[in-house]
Amino acid sequence: MKNKLNYSLRFFVAVSACAFLLLSYQSCKKDDKLPDNPYDSINRDTVTYDIPIDSLNITYVHKKVLQAKCALPGCHDGNFEPDFRSVQSSFSNLVYAPVLKNNALNEFTYRVIPYDTARSVLYERITNCCFVNNNDRMPQDNIGQKLPDADIELVAKWIMSGARDIFGNIPQFPNSQPTIQGYLGVSSDFQTVYSNTRLDSIYYNPFVLPASVNSFYIGVAVVDDSTPVNQLQFNKLKISTNADNFNGANTYTATFLSAGGQSAWIANVNASALPLGDTLFMRYFVNDGDHVPNTEFPRNELPFAYKSYWSFIRQ
Repeated sequence: MKNKLNYSLRFFVAVSACAFLLLSYQSCKKDDKLPDNPYDSINRDTVTYDIPIDSLNITYVHKKVLQAKCALPGCHDGNFEPDFRSVQSSFSNLVYAPVLKNNALNEFTYRVIPYDTARSVLYERITNCCFVNNNDRMPQDNIGQKLPDADIELVAKWIMSGARDIFGNIPQFPNSQPTIQGYLGVSSDFQTVYSNTRLDSIYYNPFVLPASVNSFYIGVAVVDDSTPVNQLQFNKLKISTNADNFNGANTYTATFLSAGGQSAWIANVNASALPLGDTLFMRYFVNDGDHVPNTEFPRNELPFAYKSYWSFIRQ
């Protein structure tokens, strides 16, 4: 019975396969023409725009200058920023986009600032022969030859008209909450960096503070996109034995310190008032004056490794 069943199954499979091949062959013989693909008719070599000739939005600037003169092979074609392949990438890589390559005096913050050609690095790059080096005016595919005056004038008019987006809207200045970048735990004379010595030599473990140290500094690096660092508000360091509860925690007000081109908010921690042997978790709080909640780091929802990195043990 078992052998008959196996034979029947094999026969059924073989017959089914033959039937499928026969039907497929008949179907192909009946009509071997593939269905029309509606996308085959698209010309991908050109981009068309239905916009007035005097438009001063990013779409027209992209058509006349950025795509035609800048998004060339080996240039701003996606190999490196800014990416001028599309209207969207051009706008997001220009307006209020941070400058990656600055001049020697670090005079520029954004690639394009609405209503301001003098502080827009895009305009500087297409008009200044020597931004960093001699003959580094853009576009670089034709070194020494500047853009036609009409193109430069169009870019200038676009910027001075508010650097409008595809809908003709004027972009708003970005205003995000401050970013807490990191910290250092150092001795009161700034000679010893305690935070470099981690428990069991694991970088995200608590750093070890010698029990003999009575006071030390925690220096916190903070940046903001709209408020100068020295004008940030609140600036408090809290220390708790609970990684997620800082109610009633020891609180230290930080002061701003700038020296040698570096700046940080410094909190003077009275270590002698803290317990020995316990993991002491730190959390920093700051406000830019534009947002209701304070920015804090590490936050409760972050993985424990962040909280462990922002901690120390007195031993």
